[in-house]
Amino acid sequence: MKRIIFLSLVSLIAACSTTTPPTSAPAPALQASPLVTAPAQSPPAAAASPVVQAESPMQIFDRKHAAIANASIFFPYDNYSVTSDQSPALERHADLEVAYPNDHVTLQGNCDERGGREYNLALGQRRAEAVKERLAMLGVPKGRIETTSFGKEKPRATCHQEKCWADDRRVDFADAWR
Repeated sequence: MKRIIFLSLVSLIAACSTTTPPTSAPAPALQASPLVTAPAQSPPAAAASPVVQAESPMQIFDRKHAAIANASIFFPYDNYSVTSDQSPALERHADLEVAYPNDHVTLQGNCDERGGREYNLALGQRRAEAVKERLAMLGVPKGRIETTSFGKEKPRATCHQEKCWADDRRVDFADAWR
């Protein structure tokens, strides 16, 4: 029995004794390599489908107008009659004006450099008025159309040859959303 008590005491002392672990150098901190990047996170399911935002009436008008913005009506030399080859461009402008009743258009008559200042101003005005009449026949109210003439003051091309003069004999459209 003494032996049992003795072994119990020894095991109790052994159990209560603390031993310090051997000191060792701390493990180096893990540093991220500059070449290693974090894995990409997948986007949430709701963000995967794009949100389509409807265009405003003004944005639709601007988009349609940009498609025909440089579609002028051209004229033969010393003439203010709208020829049949100009009908497609005229119809595209008329369709836009009819579809958007808040749009007002100014028709700007132009001439080539030949002829006097007063003559060209009058010819440019007659060209703008001829286009106004054709737009009215296509359903555009005349009250939404203004006309002006620049004569030979705003040439599109500056050479002194027929190819440049042909570009200058025109009516331009200047739209103003009101």
